[in-house]
Amino acid sequence: MWHPGLAWLPVVIVALTAIMMTMSYTIAVLDGHVATLFPYISDTGGKPPESCFFSQLFNMVAILVLCGSYVRYKQLQCLDGAIPEVVYKLNKVGLFLGAVVAAGMSLVANFQDTTIIKALHFLGASLIFLPGVIYAALHTIISYKLYPEHNSRTVCTIRLTVTIVTIIAVFLSAILGILASYQWDPPDGDDDKFKWKPEDGGYIAHLISTFCEWILGLGFVCYYGTFFHDFRKVDLKMNMRLHVDPFPVINEETHSISSAWSTEPRYA
Repeated sequence: MWHPGLAWLPVVIVALTAIMMTMSYTIAVLDGHVATLFPYISDTGGKPPESCFFSQLFNMVAILVLCGSYVRYKQLQCLDGAIPEVVYKLNKVGLFLGAVVAAGMSLVANFQDTTIIKALHFLGASLIFLPGVIYAALHTIISYKLYPEHNSRTVCTIRLTVTIVTIIAVFLSAILGILASYQWDPPDGDDDKFKWKPEDGGYIAHLISTFCEWILGLGFVCYYGTFFHDFRKVDLKMNMRLHVDPFPVINEETHSISSAWSTEPRYA
C-alpha cells in the first residue's frame, strides 16, 4: 500500500529550487543583466526584477531545507538501538550542518552581491557550499552504515557519486573563481563582472568556475531528492501543551480568578 509520508518535502525542495534557478536566469538574460553562458547562480538574482523572485523562492527553500534536515535527524533518531552508535553522533553533526546551510541560503537570498554589504552575501555562499558538501559526505557515510537494512545499494551509489562530484565542483569553482578575478582586465574599461566577455582577462577560468557552481547547485538539489523514499517511511506530528488556562473563571463578587480546568498540562 502506498504511504506518502513526508515524501512531498524533498519533492517541493527540488521543484522550488528548479523554478527559482530557471525563473531568475531567464529574466536576468532577457533583461541583459547577465551573460547568457553560465553566469553565477547568485548573479542571476542580483538585480531587480529577477532578484525579487530569487529572494522569495530561495528563502522558502531555506526554510524547507531546515525542515528536511530536522526530519532526517528525527528519522535516524527513531532507529533506537538498531543502528551503530557512530550514526547517532554523525546524525547530530548533520542536523547542525543542515541548519548552517539553511542560514547560508537565507543570507544569499537577502543580501545580493550588488548590495553594499557584499560580505554577508559571500559569507552566506560559503555557509552553503562547504558545509553542504560535508553534509552530503556525512549522510553518504550514514547511508552505507545503514545498508542493507535501511538503504539500497542504488541509493548509496547515487549519494556517493553526487558527493564526489560536488566535492570536485566546490574546489574548482572557488579556486578558478579567485584566479579569474585576478586575471580580469576588460579592455573597454567596463567593470560589470555580471557580463564577463571572452575578450576580458580570465574568461576561461571564470566560465569553468561558474559551470562548476551550477553543477554544485544541481548536485545539492539531486542529493535532497534522494531522501524521497526515506521520508516516505515517516510521519511527523506536533503535540501542543497548554501551561495556562485559556478560559479562566472570574468571580464577580470577590474578583478572584479560578480555573475550570485541571492544573495538569493538557496536550492537543
